[in-house]
Amino acid sequence: MGIKRILKKEGIEITEELDTWTINNIAKEIANRMTASFPSLNLNVNEIFRRIARLKMYLAKLPNRSFCKVLL
Repeated sequence: MGIKRILKKEGIEITEELDTWTINNIAKEIANRMTASFPSLNLNVNEIFRRIARLKMYLAKLPNRSFCKVLL
């Protein structure tokens, strides 16, 4: 069963795919916050950014009518 089918079964409706610029901004923010939050782990901010930026991201409508970003 595909991920979109599973989401639909759970009542989650994908409304749009996020553009590259938005995905990069989200990835940059996450990578920066992770490395700042866990300095003792010596995380590589560029590696974290690169991996997150490669994910497809969507805007989705949840069953309770709120919106969130879904990472697939």
